[in-house]
Amino acid sequence: MKINQNFSIPAGADAAVAFDVDEADGLDTLSGCILWWEVFEQEYGCPIPGVSPVLVKTNDSNSDGITLAISPPLRFYVNMLYADTIGLLRNYYHEAKFVDATGKNIPIVSGIMTVTGTEIRP
Repeated sequence: MKINQNFSIPAGADAAVAFDVDEADGLDTLSGCILWWEVFEQEYGCPIPGVSPVLVKTNDSNSDGITLAISPPLRFYVNMLYADTIGLLRNYYHEAKFVDATGKNIPIVSGIMTVTGTEIRP
């Protein structure tokens, strides 16, 4: 699992945030994988137990929240929209996992997402 994939994003930004996947996780392609990326309130860099995620993105058939890079390097993009972060200001724990063909959940990325304040808003 790639840890400490920390990033900052301005509140209300539309952006595609890129994440690299460690091939040591047993993946040689992301093609056909279902990925889930979730953001949680955190304390000391860890998600608060029992608290639901504040943001969830996936690449399942009903969503365009995650875009996969089919060719190496193994990478995926989380498509962030204005509404995703406009109400969030602080640090959050984020984690991505994929579900393999057997239904096993495998964590592949984690880190801290910082949502920064913005003064110029529409």
